[in-house]
Amino acid sequence: MTMDVCMKDIDESDWRFFKSESAKHGVKVGEFFNALIGEHKERCKNSNWKSILFGKKTLKGIVEREDFKPIRNEFRERFMMRGA
Repeated sequence: MTMDVCMKDIDESDWRFFKSESAKHGVKVGEFFNALIGEHKERCKNSNWKSILFGKKTLKGIVEREDFKPIRNEFRERFMMRGA
């Protein structure tokens, strides 16, 4: 399905660059835009954000097992902070 779209607030020099790039590749502006979006979607799919956000949390067990009070007290003492 194709549709006519109007985009606002595009920098004029960026638009000229975009049009010239599509001409260099020998495709229409809309085809070039679709190709760029397709590449962007593919890169997003192949990124590691899913594993970062939803993967195994390696620090979770450490945080639950470790008592941080001595570490905090040593830090406060070393940097002469209140509550040491």
